[in-house]
Amino acid sequence: MLPGAIFRARLRAASGRPEARLLLAEQLAGRGAAIAAFQHIAAAAHDGLPEAQTRLGLCYLRGLGVPANQAEARHWLERAAAAGDVTAQTELAGLALHGISGPYHRGPFPAPETEVLAAPDHHLAADLARRAANAGSAEAQALLAFILSLTPSIAEAPGEADALYRESAEAGWPLGQLGHAMALMRYGGPDAPGRAHDLLSAAAEAGLPTAHFLLGAMAEAGMAGEQNLEVAATHYRAAAEQGHTGAKTRLGLALLSGRGTKRNLVEAETWLRRAALEDDVVAAAVLGDFHASPDRQPPNLGEAAHWHRHAAELGHPGSAHVLARAISAGAEGKPDLRAIVAWLETAIERGDTTAWPDLGGLIASLSLPPDQLPVLHGWLQRMIQEDRPEAGFYVGLCVNCGIGTPADERLARRYYLWAAGEGVIEAMVAAAEMLVNGRGGRPDPDVARALFQYAGKHDHAGAHYALGVMAGPDRDAALVHFSRAAALGHQKAKLLMDGEPATA
Repeated sequence: MLPGAIFRARLRAASGRPEARLLLAEQLAGRGAAIAAFQHIAAAAHDGLPEAQTRLGLCYLRGLGVPANQAEARHWLERAAAAGDVTAQTELAGLALHGISGPYHRGPFPAPETEVLAAPDHHLAADLARRAANAGSAEAQALLAFILSLTPSIAEAPGEADALYRESAEAGWPLGQLGHAMALMRYGGPDAPGRAHDLLSAAAEAGLPTAHFLLGAMAEAGMAGEQNLEVAATHYRAAAEQGHTGAKTRLGLALLSGRGTKRNLVEAETWLRRAALEDDVVAAAVLGDFHASPDRQPPNLGEAAHWHRHAAELGHPGSAHVLARAISAGAEGKPDLRAIVAWLETAIERGDTTAWPDLGGLIASLSLPPDQLPVLHGWLQRMIQEDRPEAGFYVGLCVNCGIGTPADERLARRYYLWAAGEGVIEAMVAAAEMLVNGRGGRPDPDVARALFQYAGKHDHAGAHYALGVMAGPDRDAALVHFSRAAALGHQKAKLLMDGEPATA
């Protein structure tokens, strides 16, 4: 009966050959004897075997059979890389890409400065990766392509990154397949979606979450055939379970709406929360909406404000606007005026023009002490300078009422008419009131009636009430407008329809 494999490996290692020691170490590691394996790897490395030096560096880097020690890891990887070991070169390129390069201190207690990451060294990383790539390493080819995509200026020729991804993909390396597929999706021809789908399928089978995510996006968009929401949800789930942040968001959205999978609000919130905690801005904004929606029984406005704040801090314009409204409604306690204004201004700066009416309404409703009027006047001047119709109505309101600026009916009427001409319904009603009563200029009841009629067609209760008053002796016409105004919630119209005398 022949001796066991471990026994035979021990006999070979006893000869002192480093290759035999490394083989024994691999068998010991396969049986879970990490410490014993480390000892044989270290012996083979000290005897000068580059492959063993690489393995020893990886042991120190990952804490396999020995406490992790970055300085020792780099020392042995650098020795192996200098001897031409492509695995060591690739590992060092990855470290340089993460800011781990330059001088280091070897010893039992690493120097404090070695614990601080430096800026990524793309040139060093590219040099190391190129040496391994030129030796035929598909892994290094994919890594070098990635480095060149980050810093195109260090490429040796135009399109080098795409060519490297293609070579790596042809060699069957999953990250090369992923990179080549993404290049095909960016620049490929009519057959690119199908080729990209095949490459992504291979990369996904190898366990790359980003490949699953992209397959999900392709299925959702119908990029490689007909749209298939069920397949999309399956890929999103696979990527999400492997930790892909964007896939967590997409899966949460699918579960929230029932697109391609059974609707499940509890699971949807779980995935969206995980993505939001990883700073996915869309997930945070959707969570804010979810907690404020009727689907949540009862709605949790405090939780909604928390997630909208997170999304707003990550740059979401809509969440900045919603957060301002939530603070105004007391979702975070006593409303903070400056915080409300700051978030409304943030929303506007990010392109959310729907925040203008809220900012204008807030300004128009303020009753500030004299020492704060300059602040209010500054906001008002900004609204004037923006030259937006939504702001124009509130500027007119402030000028009309003397809020933050001297009252001026003539100027207020001009602002109202300008905003009305741009389609702002509230400005039409305000301008019509001034026109019918001759405030800020001569009366013009015909134009006033036309403005009230237009606003009435857009279900403005005050416009219908004004038209009822203007109907005069035409009782039937007056009742039609008063009835409509009452149905829309106009209090005077309600009293009138209940038998109270009408007053204009």
